[in-house]
Amino acid sequence: MTGVTDLDPSQLAAIEIAAETRQVVVSGPGSGKTEVVAALVEHLIEEEDLEPSTEILVISFSNAAVNAATGRLAGKGMDPVTVQTMDSLALEILRDVSDVDPAGLSFDARVREATRILRDDGWDRLEDVRHLVVDETQDIVGLRADFLLAVLDVVDDDAGFSLLGDLAQAIYDFQLDHRSNMTTSADLLALAASKGDVEQKALTGQYRARTRDAVGAARLREAVLTGSDELDDFEAEIVHAGTVPDIVRLAQAWNGTTAFLTATNGQAMLVAREIAEAGGAVRLRRRADQRVLARWVADALADWGPASIQRDELFERLGPLDVHHDPADLWRALRTVAGSRGNELDVGRLARRLAGARPLPPQVIHQQDDGLIVSTVHRAKGLEFDNVVLVDFVRYGKQGDRDLDAGRRERFVALTRARDRIVRVDGPRGKAFLWGERWYLAGRTKGQTFGFELGTGDLDKTAPLGEDLAATQQHIATKVRPGDALELVLDPRRSTLWVPTYTLLHAGVVVGQTNETFGAAFAARIKPAETRKKDLLPWPKLLGARVEDVVTVVGEPARDGVGRRGLWLGVTAAGMLDVRWRTLDPQWRTENGDD
Repeated sequence: MTGVTDLDPSQLAAIEIAAETRQVVVSGPGSGKTEVVAALVEHLIEEEDLEPSTEILVISFSNAAVNAATGRLAGKGMDPVTVQTMDSLALEILRDVSDVDPAGLSFDARVREATRILRDDGWDRLEDVRHLVVDETQDIVGLRADFLLAVLDVVDDDAGFSLLGDLAQAIYDFQLDHRSNMTTSADLLALAASKGDVEQKALTGQYRARTRDAVGAARLREAVLTGSDELDDFEAEIVHAGTVPDIVRLAQAWNGTTAFLTATNGQAMLVAREIAEAGGAVRLRRRADQRVLARWVADALADWGPASIQRDELFERLGPLDVHHDPADLWRALRTVAGSRGNELDVGRLARRLAGARPLPPQVIHQQDDGLIVSTVHRAKGLEFDNVVLVDFVRYGKQGDRDLDAGRRERFVALTRARDRIVRVDGPRGKAFLWGERWYLAGRTKGQTFGFELGTGDLDKTAPLGEDLAATQQHIATKVRPGDALELVLDPRRSTLWVPTYTLLHAGVVVGQTNETFGAAFAARIKPAETRKKDLLPWPKLLGARVEDVVTVVGEPARDGVGRRGLWLGVTAAGMLDVRWRTLDPQWRTENGDD
């Protein structure tokens, strides 16, 4: 918790409680919620004598809260507490007691089925829980709100709970179908408050904001809830710094982290492209389900010879690497994933579990914490940055009252991500459109596509790439840097008239390849080659791809050599690609420099 050495009275009131206490804690931005969650868990174990693995359950969407709680317990030699997301808890219930195969269900269907099970039959594990901690309750809506209410009904009447959240930051009600009576975050907190003798508390400190602007933004909470004009007046005073390229030149000299915030992911991709073209190293903030494994895992283990590795051996291999965690924390994280005990870790078992759908410790997930970060406001929720750039785009259509309320909360969340600097800039011209689950840029005539989204999951991960696998791995390890340009080249051997495959080259070396998911989506958008004009080549050029990061890739283990442990280095690349159509007309190709 930034700048705090002692807990304030409002924090202590939420922490120093009996195990059976039930409380709803209002926790505004920068009020020290992460520290409260960590200290509360520590208090429940040390002072209330609760068993961390069975009697405490933490439901959290925040890596910061999980890291803080884990770090405090590890520093005192305590076992880690059980931390889960709503979706992972629902999946565990289905695996434990349901005859339904969860692999065939969507995330929503899993939550719906788990809720039915809890209401009809309960679940033994929840009966052992003596205190439930739920972080970011304002983000729990609809099916997941109903699921949490079912959990609260199943836990013992003598069990306590701590629900932390802030309705001024409730920005996920947009997911609800408001024609039906789906549970909102406000409904959830109201219903939870009726479950026994529930205490209402609030964290009143401010430990994020360090400048007049940032402090002023944090004080807008009441204005957001009441709908007063104070929020509009505050925003009108924020410095306007021109366009995205204008601010990139300044932002590269700023201290600390800088985030460009937008309303939609389509806008975020347009901004990221402008930043890259202006020479800035940029990263697009991913969805929570688009996890990417940290590079250090492959650096330490991909070429490890024996089937298992011991603690001291891992520490020795981590020594020369650029890792930002205590090696002991990394060892514990790997043991947790592999389900190992003692002083030895089975590397093959670890790789198989890393490839699975189970929740993973934050230490093995790649963190996007440097460079210029571009994110939607929703994906920046729960995060903080030294500098925040609010990117303004032209608005289309009218807003209803519900949209105005949601818009105020979203603007409040955006403003309160900043510790220091808040500025505004104008976004790029043009508008990205959502087609299914993909963003694209439309051309001037109906059906034309001038830009198409490349996502984190669009690169093949089945096996290492390159004719000389070892040389390719060495190239990725030593030559590839975030922000480097990538060339996409159509692969005629793997492409058909119906689905294209593109190879990604870095300085002429193959470092990636698009998969069938991308090829099928792209073909569906621009139509198969045989349906288009005869003077066009089968598939267009794709330009503008850049390296996001070098990361660990998990796939099927090879018999020997690169990938024998099922781990290797790869790249991530995501954003809006330029679609350039190619024609058979030689004059056009000469004029446009098309080889």
